[in-house]
Amino acid sequence: MSSPDISPTTSAPSSPTATEEEVDKLPFRNVPWLVRPSPGINYDFVVLMYLAGSALAVLFFGLEKTILAQPVDGAGSEEDDANNNGLNESGASDGEDKEVDPWTEFAKGFEGMHYIFVPFIPCLLWSLVVRYFWMKESLKMEPQEKKV
Repeated sequence: MSSPDISPTTSAPSSPTATEEEVDKLPFRNVPWLVRPSPGINYDFVVLMYLAGSALAVLFFGLEKTILAQPVDGAGSEEDDANNNGLNESGASDGEDKEVDPWTEFAKGFEGMHYIFVPFIPCLLWSLVVRYFWMKESLKMEPQEKKV
């Protein structure tokens, strides 16, 4: 048995090569690949969405550190509860469940909520750089479109 012939001649035909003038006309040719805008994407919208996520991160962080920190810090009885473990002075369980303030419970559940939205901040910075190159190229393309 002979093995199948796998040679470069059996590959798909290659596309015609572009001339230097055509390559120079390609959008975003001189932009680094990491911040190269993709054609057909409106980076104003991308920046607005990352800005909204970043604003939520800052808002939630501010809420946690100012308004919601008071009920959590003010609870203060956590240390006493840890020492008693629900036992009364005689060592027996008193059978009563302590009521938990809903605001304190909400504040404890809200802790760390800003971590969900923190990744939007570096993405916002990245999208601002990409938008800069996108706007720069789109302004360059407008005069060419007017000539045609």
